Amino acid sequence: MNITCISASNVEIARQHSASTRACEIIGELARLQAGPDTQVTILPLIDYELNPCRMCGKCLSTGRCVRDDAFNRVYEHMIAADAVFVVCPHYAPLPSKMMMLLEKLEEMVYLNWCKDNAYRSPLFRKPVGLVAHGGQTAEALPYYKTTLLDPLATAFGSVQMRVAPAGEGWPNGAVFGIQNLTLPEGSVFVTIEHDWDDIQQRLQPLVHNVLHLSQN
Repeated sequence: MNITCISASNVEIARQHSASTRACEIIGELARLQAGPDTQVTILPLIDYELNPCRMCGKCLSTGRCVRDDAFNRVYEHMIAADAVFVVCPHYAPLPSKMMMLLEKLEEMVYLNWCKDNAYRSPLFRKPVGLVAHGGQTAEALPYYKTTLLDPLATAFGSVQMRVAPAGEGWPNGAVFGIQNLTLPEGSVFVTIEHDWDDIQQRLQPLVHNVLHLSQN
């Protein structure tokens, strides 16, 4: 099995050690436990990809790719090649700008093709996607993350013909998690954030199970 996990964090100071990327690593560990050690997991940290906004030039209708954004095309190729996709997205304002750039291009490509042919099927048609939303507040903020981050992501990925996997009872659109505690070190503009990774793994486990199940059906 080939899995692509997109980490939407774009925090320079965190880079490869962001909570989003750590969640992707846990997803990979769970996937190998459930689907076997030969499962291939590719983590794509969007901070390493300089995506550009969509200009709606329409050229993707004939090329099937963005003519102005090689970074997007590389992410898109990974998504197409994968048996399943996971997206781990932090709360910014509320969605990170690179996540929006990725989604607007995916949606424009599907929309233009659908206008031409209502029976159009995207290369991502019915590909399962597991969505994870998280932010810098404790458990009381989880309903907010669901409403403002997870649910819009589910609508967007559903609109590009992907199958959004549930994460258990009460979580039809994926999983969410918050933080355990934060402190502000003296002289720093950035807080130090603590996560309960055991709890997060328990939240992610049913999502991984459901995505793998969908990939086989």
